[in-house]
Amino acid sequence: MTSQKFIRTVAAPLLALTTILGSAQAEQLGEVDFDISCTPAAQSYFEEGLLMLHHMMYTHAATAFEKSAETDPNCAMAQWGIATSMFHPLWPGGPTPEETAAGSAAAARLKGMETGTPLETAFAGAALAFYEGDDVPYRQRLAVWSAAQRAIIADHPDSSEAIAFDALAQLTAAPRGPEAVPQLTEAGAAMDALRNAAPLHPAGYHYAIHAYDHPALAEKGLEPSRSYLNIAPENPHALHMPTHIFTRLGLWQESSDLNQRSAAAVIRMSNPDVLSGHYIHAMDYAIYAELQMGNIEKAGALLTELESHANHQNVFGTAYAAAAAPSRLPLEQGDWGAAANLPSQLHKAVSWERYPQAVAIRWYAIGLGAARSGDAAAAQSSLSELASLRAVMEERGATYWLALLSAQTGTIEAWIAYANGDTDKAVKMMQEAAEAEDNAGKAPVTPGHVLPARELLGDLLLAVGDKAGAEVAYELALSTTPNRLRSLQGLALAQSE
Repeated sequence: MTSQKFIRTVAAPLLALTTILGSAQAEQLGEVDFDISCTPAAQSYFEEGLLMLHHMMYTHAATAFEKSAETDPNCAMAQWGIATSMFHPLWPGGPTPEETAAGSAAAARLKGMETGTPLETAFAGAALAFYEGDDVPYRQRLAVWSAAQRAIIADHPDSSEAIAFDALAQLTAAPRGPEAVPQLTEAGAAMDALRNAAPLHPAGYHYAIHAYDHPALAEKGLEPSRSYLNIAPENPHALHMPTHIFTRLGLWQESSDLNQRSAAAVIRMSNPDVLSGHYIHAMDYAIYAELQMGNIEKAGALLTELESHANHQNVFGTAYAAAAAPSRLPLEQGDWGAAANLPSQLHKAVSWERYPQAVAIRWYAIGLGAARSGDAAAAQSSLSELASLRAVMEERGATYWLALLSAQTGTIEAWIAYANGDTDKAVKMMQEAAEAEDNAGKAPVTPGHVLPARELLGDLLLAVGDKAGAEVAYELALSTTPNRLRSLQGLALAQSE
């Protein structure tokens, strides 16, 4: 079977799917080519789910795979699809308990089924490797899945799906920060080749954007970013993903426009009871972009709209954006008093005990605002809260977020030291925080750190009268986050007579 007939020949299953996804969404998602040992109707639903999987529309992918399983109860790859939809390799935070339970149940069903072709068997084995064992940490499960998935391409070098998932697995295993460049470059090149061979396969665009979502590689991401919109022009995540590259390059208007389109598309296709996490993720990026253009009123209006929704999906992406977006407005404006007075209570839709790394963002904003506005007691209180969150994150092995937490606490402590008149200590601590944050890199869930530490180092050096040092700090900040408004403003001050 070739999936080039997908849009034209699976009318009956598509009619059912339009009630789930909306007609425009079902009509244009791209094309995949993966023969499975199931009935034709199950194959059609499977392809729909696979397309959604490559667009990282995981909830909708799972719905399509469930339809495939209902249509053909003996379809092993439908269970593979359900199981694979429940973990999200490139998304921080890990699956929810509900997703873990659903994925484990699908894996248990898959384990007892005949898988068919060698390629199906290999893919099933990779998914089962993720779910193998009890009490295995999520990052360890991802490492096992990545290794199993990457092994498949040796026996199936011409399979577009083996190629696509190999790149996804490589991106999953890649380190963060500067050390990631060789692996990201390799994965990006593989997806560039896939676009040439299969120009309608969404992975060639989507995974290339993820590969090039790095300061050293962002220019390479412009072509797949602008072309991705032709593959799935109404898919919420396809509308959002190009803005990862636009954000890296400081193309703020393009980023804001597309993220607002993405958010609107999410609302059109979301279940009325639950607003998909894709919505708030896109809105956080849009708010960030508007702030970089100095459009404070627009950013505030977007935040008001975001917070007007009570039914946000209870996932990590929601937690991150719900903590970060309200913090950005006072911090980006340098309104330290307002930052210090941000409420400690966060959006009621989220189970915050699951996401200490997101809660830390709010206490970081409060602590930095307090330290810079002269409220030493509140600054120290925020450090105590961050210490408690650190203990939880250490217990859970949240390595990346612990590195960021070190930068956050170091930043607050640096500004406390400055307020106490110990400028040498303040500068040293701020330099260490900037290095820690730079080495950690930016996670895909965020458009940018909630005030980059390197930029704050520039602020501190300006404050102590070291304009030359401040100029260097701001220029370094702009080398990784071009066109950031506060860095540009700081640089202008550093260069002024």
